[in-house]
Amino acid sequence: MNRVSIAPEARKASVTLIAVALLGVSLATGAGAQEAINIVVVDLERVVAQSAAGKALQEQLVKFQEDVKAEGEAKAAAARDIRQRIADGANSLSEDKLNQLQKDYEDATIDIRRFQDDKQREGQKMQTEGLREIEKQLQPVFEKIREEGGYDLILNNVAGVVVMANDKVDITPLVVERLNAAVAAAGN
Repeated sequence: MNRVSIAPEARKASVTLIAVALLGVSLATGAGAQEAINIVVVDLERVVAQSAAGKALQEQLVKFQEDVKAEGEAKAAAARDIRQRIADGANSLSEDKLNQLQKDYEDATIDIRRFQDDKQREGQKMQTEGLREIEKQLQPVFEKIREEGGYDLILNNVAGVVVMANDKVDITPLVVERLNAAVAAAGN
C-alpha cells in the first residue's frame, strides 16, 4: 500500500516557521525572560496515515490506482492484439491493410502513453487536494490543542526539523483523536 506524505513545500514552510519561532524564543530568553517554553511535536505523516480522513484518502487513491491499472491493461491488451494481427498477416494482408494496422498500433501506443500521463497527473491532483483538505481540517484542531495545552510551539516531528524528542512531548495520538472527532462532527 502506498503511503500518503506531506508535500515538500509544507516541510520547507515548517522549517522556515520553526527558524523564525526559535529566533523569537532566543531573543525572548536573551532579554531575561524566565518563563518556560512549552514545545510539543506531532508526526503529520502518522496523523494522515492513522486518521479516518487520511485512511479515506488512502482508500480513494488505492481504488483510483486499481481502476487505472485495469483500464491500462485493457488498452495494452488491445495494442498487443493489433501487433499480433500485424505479425499474423505480414504475408497474407495487403500493404494498405498492414499500413493501416501499423498506424492503428502506433495510435494505440500513443494513447497508452497519454493515458498514463493523464492518470498520473490526476492521481497527484487527487492526493494533493485530499491532503489540503486534511490540512484545513487540522488547523482548528491544532489551534484548540495549542490553546488547551498552553503550547508555545508545535513542531512536525520529521528529520531536519526535530533532531530528538521524548515520547511525552509527542501529541500525535491526541491530534489523530481530535481530527477524527472534528471530521465526524462536520459530517453530521
